[in-house]
Amino acid sequence: MNEKAFEVFVSLTLLLAGLLTLAFRKKQNPLIGFRVGYTYHSERAWEKVNTFAGVFSVACSLLLLVLALYGVSMNAFILVMMAFVGAELFVGLWMARREYELEELSEEAPEKPPAIETEKQSISIKPYILIQLGFLAIYLLLVALLWERLPERVATHFNASGEPDSYSSKFWGVIGVPVLVWLLPLVLTIPAREPGFFARVAFYPRSLRAWCLFTTVLSGGIVLVVTLALLYNAGLVSGNAITYGAYLFLGVLIFAVYRLLTVGKGERV
Repeated sequence: MNEKAFEVFVSLTLLLAGLLTLAFRKKQNPLIGFRVGYTYHSERAWEKVNTFAGVFSVACSLLLLVLALYGVSMNAFILVMMAFVGAELFVGLWMARREYELEELSEEAPEKPPAIETEKQSISIKPYILIQLGFLAIYLLLVALLWERLPERVATHFNASGEPDSYSSKFWGVIGVPVLVWLLPLVLTIPAREPGFFARVAFYPRSLRAWCLFTTVLSGGIVLVVTLALLYNAGLVSGNAITYGAYLFLGVLIFAVYRLLTVGKGERV
């Protein structure tokens, strides 16, 4: 699939997602729509947020389709797409939280999410955010130091033997994609103090500290793997180092998941 075909495919996929979101904007469901605890908790929030998300997705997909047919570069297309996705996520979460707060739920409300007030008062997510930002800063510093040693096409994916099987441009391989992946645990950490974010989802973390530790471990593991890939592309380590690093990351992540699911309120992680 060439770049233009890929861009058209992504645009049409987003268009379909937007149309489905609009079609199901009046019916809460676990598969289609802007699904966070806030929207699950309130039918009014579900309808308003998903109406916005559907219209916004359709409009963005049409613009992306025009850009794809016009023949913009892959880098420009992805940057525009990520800007739209980020804006939709930010505005959607803000709208959902506002509607949730307008409900003025009491402590006795039967569908109010599990309370962790005692722990919330003594725990700040700022240290976890700072640690994750520190991971990224260290990685970007290494990128700056090793930039001249990197080839124009860098390895971005490796098989189980540590041999590269996928390549990308230098910018997207060592900056664009790693930063976008690193954003995932950060986005999962920031709203953690809001119980409405988790209301009526598949599970609710019983410990805020355990949840933040889990997302921070995830962030560190992602940075570890992309750093090893960076060092490989700079010719400083072999492919085996990436394999060992990936296994180490999976082992630590499994333990973090175990603690997330088993730790109790107020218990040390």
